[in-house]
Amino acid sequence: MKNSLLITIFSLVMSFQAMAQFGYDEYIRKDGLKISTKWSKAKNEEGEKKPALLFAIENLNDYHVDFSFEILLYYEGLLKENGVIENECLESRKSLVGKLNGIYFIPEKFTEQQLKNSDFNFEVESIMVEETENCE
Repeated sequence: MKNSLLITIFSLVMSFQAMAQFGYDEYIRKDGLKISTKWSKAKNEEGEKKPALLFAIENLNDYHVDFSFEILLYYEGLLKENGVIENECLESRKSLVGKLNGIYFIPEKFTEQQLKNSDFNFEVESIMVEETENCE
């Protein structure tokens, strides 16, 4: 009895730690697609670690979907940079997560200090979600 109680407590503590490390904040749900974000570091094409907006995408549908969206980055209320995540496919009830699946955007026109400034803001717009037969 004592061992099973310890195992249960250990499992709960580990699951809470895993969720805390995950650290994504839900941004929006559209057409069964849940998009969450967090800022972290990711390697650019040259292999340098840079600040990056990471995405955790979850397909809540009972069917596969193709999706795309635009990332808009603002500073002092003005659009300074944008990017696109496009032509991605996600199987039913599956997810794609940040660096693990390459779902992130590295801003090129902002310093790390600007990204942390209260004058900086981002939006995810033009979200397209379409049912598809399969993901290849």
